[in-house]
Formats: sequence, C-alpha cells, structure tokens
Amino acid sequence: MNRRPKTFAISIAIIIVLFTLASFFLNMGDLNTIHKPPDFYYHSREVSLDEMVDIANGFNLSIYLPSELPNNLELTAIYLRDNDFLAIVAYSAEGNEDYKTAEFGIQISPLPPEFTPTYDDLRSEAETSEYKTALEINSWPVLINEKANWGGNEEAREKYGDYVLHVQVWIDGMEYNIGAPTLNVETTVELVESMNLFTP
Repeated sequence: MNRRPKTFAISIAIIIVLFTLASFFLNMGDLNTIHKPPDFYYHSREVSLDEMVDIANGFNLSIYLPSELPNNLELTAIYLRDNDFLAIVAYSAEGNEDYKTAEFGIQISPLPPEFTPTYDDLRSEAETSEYKTALEINSWPVLINEKANWGGNEEAREKYGDYVLHVQVWIDGMEYNIGAPTLNVETTVELVESMNLFTP
C-alpha cells in the first residue's frame, strides 16, 4: 500500500502548525512597544459607543471609559472587531477619527484572570526600566511607560516623534492600552482616575 499521500498530508499539517506558532510568537513583541492589531480597519467596523457597550455586555464584559477629558479631547470614533471583542476608541480635539494619529486612544480587550498582573508584578517590571512606573489607581494595577515605541505605526511616528506615553490599566478582566502622545504623566494619571463603568 502506498503511504506517501498520507505522510505528505501529515507533513503539510505539521508545517502549518509550526508556521502558526512562529507567527504568534513573532507578533508578541516586547512590552516596550504599543501593539496595535495589524490592518485593524480591514478587520473591524465603526460602531457607536452604545453599540460597543451592548456588544461587550453580550460577552459579559464591563467597559470603563474616562469621564473627564483634558485639552478639549472628544470621542471621535470607535472601531470594533466584535467576534472576539477588540475595540479601539479614538479621541481628538481636531476631529481626527483615525486611531493611528488621534491625540489620544484606548485599545480595549478582555484578558483571562490568570494573565492579569498584580501591582507587585508591575513594580518588579518597572524596576528594570528608567521610563516605567507602576501604580495602583482605584485599586487597579497600572503600568506607565513614558517612552514607549510606536512599533509599526509610521503615521503616528511622523506626527508625534519616535516615542509615546503608554499606559496599561487592568480593570475587571479587561486590559486598557492607552496611547497619549500629547499628554504628560500627571494629566494621564488624572484621566485614568476618572475612568468609570459605562452603561448605555
């Protein structure tokens, strides 16, 4: 009996699995870089704030958003990939709806409890970098990186320079990645302090 077709099929399956794993680990990057979903406009749709919260509720997820915004910032657009819930909320004083170049942005995604860091975890990480600070705000673990790299976001780099103030906040099983290229640390901390549970 000729076993070559079966062996060939198994070899192809192994190659596919290895390629998938390699892509996953290559895309993880390091914690000094803001990670944005690749081609997110292609994989997402624009939604209203109420629609985003309704969909989050369907996944039994809670959404916290700032209740106080500095520098005349206003919510201008929300992009959502709703099959697994990943949202980017853009804020701008210029009416900019492009999440890549808006003056303030929040990426929101669920995170399993076992991957949610404690304040002590973040403090240990912050001790390894002169640009990082670990805080507890409203009992939430918060990591501030004053000099995060934009990664592949060339549009933002051209507009704001090579680095951005990046804040990570973990609240009720959700991770909030905040990019604030026009704000200082003090103002951004106050903004995080103002984050409240949003209900439509």
